Amino acid sequence: MAAILCKSISNLCSGACTGCGQLCKLPCTICSSVCKPACETIKKVCSSPFCIFTTLALGLNIPPIIFGLSAVAYGGCKGSQWLSVNMLFCIAHIIAAIYLAMQSKSFNETMQTLCYDPWIAVYILVGIASLVWLWVGTGWAATGEMLNGNNCPDNIGKLTYDSIYCGHAFFGLGFAALFISVFVSMCTRGRDQTNDNGTEQNAGGGGKYWAFNKV
Repeated sequence: MAAILCKSISNLCSGACTGCGQLCKLPCTICSSVCKPACETIKKVCSSPFCIFTTLALGLNIPPIIFGLSAVAYGGCKGSQWLSVNMLFCIAHIIAAIYLAMQSKSFNETMQTLCYDPWIAVYILVGIASLVWLWVGTGWAATGEMLNGNNCPDNIGKLTYDSIYCGHAFFGLGFAALFISVFVSMCTRGRDQTNDNGTEQNAGGGGKYWAFNKV
């Protein structure tokens, strides 16, 4: 009887210790599951030829996102409405830049992504809509329409102008950074086409792809 009682108490204590151990490990497990993919994404972006383009996209689109978040509560104000829509476009620019950087490690992969990837095709349409919206905002700011509506905050004019400046800078410098990134990816083309023995190989690991032609 005493042995059964002691064994039950021992099992209870052992189960409690195991449960406490699992509970203590839970924050580390959650952190690892979140941080590991984030670190891998950052590593891929930093090692990509499109690192410059991605950095520029982050630097010029994060401020308008912050401006949009600060003005989203003033829905009756025309400037706030423009900032809210512009914020969504800025998020799309950042996601597209990171996606492009993760998909493009070489010139072959870059051309394949830019020319054949359906998500990039969708983003091109989003980018055109974003440019149109940017010029709409520029017109509204020039005519003072940004301040039309109810409950416009005092700083709405400055927020919209700053967002417009960032938008024009992104489209101007962004295209330049994009071309530079493509040029940088061309520098790896030789490594992708031949190995040390002079044998053709494809860094993508799948079917061969040379520039715009699939073989």
